[in-house]
Amino acid sequence: MTKPTLSQTICDMLTENTGTHMLDSGGDNGRSWQQNQGLTVDALEAMPSATLEIYHSKKWGYDLSPTINVYHFLRDSLTLDEYCQEFNALPVNDWNGCTYGLSAAGQEWLLERDFRIYEENTFNTYNWESRLSQVLQYTYLKSPEFDGCGNDRGDYILLQVHGGADVRGGYTDAKLFKINCDNFGYEACGFSVELPGVDTKTPNLFDGSFLNGHVTLDWSGEWISNGGSCACDEYLSEFCKLAFDGLEGEQSSVTIAGDYWGAC
Repeated sequence: MTKPTLSQTICDMLTENTGTHMLDSGGDNGRSWQQNQGLTVDALEAMPSATLEIYHSKKWGYDLSPTINVYHFLRDSLTLDEYCQEFNALPVNDWNGCTYGLSAAGQEWLLERDFRIYEENTFNTYNWESRLSQVLQYTYLKSPEFDGCGNDRGDYILLQVHGGADVRGGYTDAKLFKINCDNFGYEACGFSVELPGVDTKTPNLFDGSFLNGHVTLDWSGEWISNGGSCACDEYLSEFCKLAFDGLEGEQSSVTIAGDYWGAC
């Protein structure tokens, strides 16, 4: 039997039916798992790893909203090993384990293999200014082989994807993943717009280099300009003007694709 790949496991979690409730705000089909139906690994791979939506209002000016694609975020930060494959194949008949989305049998399986589960190290991305496209909930674990390097919270996580409408419910069963980066949870992305009137094809006569015909804007909790310093309001406005290319309306928006940096 072929074992699911990392990409397929993430895709399955994004499309997992996490149910509906008459009191949540999802309506008939507004929940994330419903909107994700039909998505494949190929379709997820083809999506930009980050997008920047820029809103313009004649009264208030520009507003920038970056989003990091949760599929790319997880794919670049996690991996699967034999522990994960075996655990994730277990049936989940209850959520009676010591942390969210974990069954009593799943907890027993982990403890029998000397995993340490840190319930106090459970995080929900809804609780901070996360830019991920969907909410995640996860608990850190330490395996018997943990050597203390990298992320000191542990080397594995039990991960749930929020597929519902109301963030208080609608989560997948927890899956086990091994952390494949130094700082899981770090969110950073970058964008660029073309600078008109710059010759990017003629090499410099002195060193043969080419001019960079783009203005960049990076986000990692704050906006960073080309030079690596905090982007001032004037820089942000100029970036937005270039992105709109003169097509601002009284109330309008434009979306540009960018890149998620990863945490490795």
